[in-house]
Amino acid sequence: FTGPTKTAVFDPVYDGRNGLEYMRDRLGYRLVLREAKASGWVKQNGTLRFEGRIQNVGFGNVVNRKNVSVILKSKTGSGTYTALTNLDARDWLADENGNGRPDNTAAWRDLNFSVAMSEFGSVPAGDYGIYLKINDPKEQSANRRCIRFANKGNSWDADLGANLIGSTTVK
Repeated sequence: FTGPTKTAVFDPVYDGRNGLEYMRDRLGYRLVLREAKASGWVKQNGTLRFEGRIQNVGFGNVVNRKNVSVILKSKTGSGTYTALTNLDARDWLADENGNGRPDNTAAWRDLNFSVAMSEFGSVPAGDYGIYLKINDPKEQSANRRCIRFANKGNSWDADLGANLIGSTTVK
C-alpha cells in the first residue's frame, strides 16, 4: 500500500469486535438520534414543536430526496395522524474524518421542526407517541424503504415504518 496513512478513531462500541462488523455497520448512512425534546403538550389548534440532534455515523450520506413525515400515534386507541415536514435528510452529513463516536458533537446535525396541528387533520385530545418517518417519495407501498434509526431499544414501529422520537399530549 502506497496511499496516505490515516489515523483510526477508536470506537468503544466495537471494543472486542472485529473490523468486519465495524465496516458492515458503517456502509452507507446510519442515522442515530442523539437528542430529542418535544412539546410536552399542544393545543388542538396549536403548533407541535420538536428540537433534536441526529448523527450520521455511517461512511456515506443520504443522496436521494426523502419524505420526512411526523406521525402522531394514539397511545390509547388506533388513530394515527401524519404531516409532511420540510426537513431534508440529505443535510444529515457524516463526519468528514469518519468519527462516528457519540462524543463528536460537532458531527451532530439539527433535527428541528414545527408542525401546525391543522396539518395532521382533526386530532382528538389524548396522549400520542411522536414518530418520524423517512422514506422514498417514489415508493408506492406504505412502509417499504423506510429509514430505521440505529438507536438501541425498541423505538422502531414496523407497522408505521417510523422511529419513535417522543411523546406529547393534545389538549
